[in-house]
Amino acid sequence: MALQRLHLRKSSKLQRKSEFERLKSAPFRRAGSLMAVSVAPGEGKFAKCGVICSRKFSLLAVERNRARRMMWESFRLLGRRILPCRMVLIPRRRIKNAAQQDVMRELTQILDAAGVLRIPFPEDPAASQPDS
Repeated sequence: MALQRLHLRKSSKLQRKSEFERLKSAPFRRAGSLMAVSVAPGEGKFAKCGVICSRKFSLLAVERNRARRMMWESFRLLGRRILPCRMVLIPRRRIKNAAQQDVMRELTQILDAAGVLRIPFPEDPAASQPDS
């Protein structure tokens, strides 16, 4: 079985200020220990995500970039499991000491609570075969 590569498309990123502004009044907002997430229903085939990480988070660019990378990587890995929606991810200071697995776990829990997570992975051959 060939492994399928998971790409982060440019079309799956929120880019305009107006897209971020619409999510300020999102119907689902949740704050975990590592991040705050706002989720709104979306149109289209894919989920769209934006990450906000300002100097208020940290004055050091290296810390802000690490937080952004971990959040984008978690979104990329969950990409096929997320139903079409729009979301904004905002890191909290505790993410500085967290591992990628912790960020992934928290994002999964928050998106599951929002009801935008498919279970199991779509097109996963192991999920479609009955247990023997």
